[in-house]
Amino acid sequence: MKYMSQRAVFLLVVLLVAGLVLVYPPLRLANLLLPGWHAPLWLGPALFLLPITLRFVHEQANHAWSRAVSAVVLTWLGVCFVMLCLLLPVELLLLTPWFNAQHVGYVVAILTLLIWGYSFYNAMRLHVRTVDVQAPPSARDKRLVQISDVHIGSRQPGFLRPIVDKINTLNPDYTLITGDLIDMRGIDQASLAPLGDINSPTLFCIGNHERYVDLEDICTRLRNLGIEVLRNASVMKNDLQFIGIDDAERRDQVERHLRELTPAADSFKVLLYHRPDGAEAAAEWGADLMLTGHTHRGQIFPFNFLVKKVFPRLYQSYEVDNMLLYVSPGTGTWGPVMRLGSMCEITLFRLV
Repeated sequence: MKYMSQRAVFLLVVLLVAGLVLVYPPLRLANLLLPGWHAPLWLGPALFLLPITLRFVHEQANHAWSRAVSAVVLTWLGVCFVMLCLLLPVELLLLTPWFNAQHVGYVVAILTLLIWGYSFYNAMRLHVRTVDVQAPPSARDKRLVQISDVHIGSRQPGFLRPIVDKINTLNPDYTLITGDLIDMRGIDQASLAPLGDINSPTLFCIGNHERYVDLEDICTRLRNLGIEVLRNASVMKNDLQFIGIDDAERRDQVERHLRELTPAADSFKVLLYHRPDGAEAAAEWGADLMLTGHTHRGQIFPFNFLVKKVFPRLYQSYEVDNMLLYVSPGTGTWGPVMRLGSMCEITLFRLV
């Protein structure tokens, strides 16, 4: 009973926030731009229900056309969020007699369009970040590439081709995928086919979004494309030991599963885990490099402040005892096809 009441409260909060983001910004901006205009009674409910309905249709249909519609809907949600962030301080300005409401409305509209345009453009670009990692002589001169949080489903499958092309230009010894490659049910093997063209051995650990959809089918499709799926397991590749731990909400997930695995002596140990939890346990176990993602670096400013409250290690490198923890900002986007204050990253690790 208590669990049901908690879920009801959570659902109510989500609906209230969704209403605030989807309804208030466009109606308020229209009110500023069109003095004396009164919204018809049906417009508010339509602005709230239409995006939710279209998203639900996508969940049920899950075809290429519904994915495109879903991307538009979620990007509209991102635009409304940007509009909301601009309007809240504007409301304070309009309490003074010095500002013309209509002129302020034009400024908000222009800034919203400019920010959305930049955010969308930024979400389509791939940046390569190079990180040098100290390694023993036996592992030196190896090149590891990490991608994370591609989110095929939220992103169209065609987004994989430029990612794979960019990976291949980096000529890695190994390519490592740290979860949330897929976030929609029914993404078939043909859609994932570009992954089979990666020119290096590729290893994958699952993220939270794979768990939410058809996890076993996803793993099968990836194995069929030649990708090695590591689920609470390790594998030796020459002088490198790769460990993959399944994503979980519980904070001791890494510690629990590392107890079942043995660190290989005289090897460079690379741990793949989706979220930046369990680094201390990984370092104690003997991992040399821990690769994670999940945070998106907030994806759209100012979400980074909220995400940092949950994951203080938000982005880039952290020294944890004798281990290097790297938190990727992600290679794709979830929800809105927008990036503001963050980048879509492919990370190259050079063992030196």
